[in-house]
Amino acid sequence: MKPQELYEIMSKIPLFKGFNIEEIENILKKLNFQIKNYKKGETVFFRGDSLEQIIIILSGTSKGEMQKFNGDTITIDYITPYQLIAPAFIFGSNRTFPVDLIATENSKFVFLNKDSFLDVMQKDERLLVNFLDEISNKGQLLSKRIWFNFMNKTINEKVLSYIKENQKNGYISFKPNISELAKKFEVTRPSLSREISSLCDKGILTKIKSGKYKFNSDNI
Repeated sequence: MKPQELYEIMSKIPLFKGFNIEEIENILKKLNFQIKNYKKGETVFFRGDSLEQIIIILSGTSKGEMQKFNGDTITIDYITPYQLIAPAFIFGSNRTFPVDLIATENSKFVFLNKDSFLDVMQKDERLLVNFLDEISNKGQLLSKRIWFNFMNKTINEKVLSYIKENQKNGYISFKPNISELAKKFEVTRPSLSREISSLCDKGILTKIKSGKYKFNSDNI
C-alpha cells in the first residue's frame, strides 16, 4: 500500500476525526506501524492472545466468535473497515483478546505501536477524545446487546427488535446472512427461517428479493 493511499484511508477512521491528511502523515511518521493482510477464513487472533498494539481494520470484514463448551460458536460482532479492534482491552490488567477474531473476507489491518501512540495521544487532545469515544461507543453497544438478549427472550421478539432497529426507509436485509444472524440470536437457522416466513404470512414482512424485505409496521 502506497503511503498516500494509507493516509487517505486513515482520514476516514473515527480515531482520526478532525485531522487532515498532513496531520495524519505526521502522526504516522512518529509511530512504528505494520500493515498485515489476512485471507478469508483465516484466524487473525485467538481468544486469550496478548493485545499490546492499537489495531485498526483498513479493508475487508472480520467477526468475533466465542465457542461454547459443546463446540457451538456464537458470533459476537462483525468488524467492518475503519474500526478499532477491542479498544477497551488495549489498556488495563487483562490485555488479551476476549474472542476469536476471524476474517470473513480478505482483510487488511494496521498495527500501531501502543507506547508511541500513547505518547502522541497525550500531546494531542483530539486524538485522546476520539480514542475515549471509541471505547465508550463500544461499551454502549455491548450494553445494548446484553439488554437485547435479556429482554427479547423469544425468537419472535428478537427478530422484531432486530427489524425495528435495522430497517431503513421501511426495508430490512438480514445481514450478513440468516445463518450468522441465527448464531447471534442463539437459535437454529431453520427456526429463524421459520420465524421470518411466519412474519411474511402475517403481512409484517413482504419479500422483495433474496435477503431483502419490506417492513410493514402497521401489521404488527
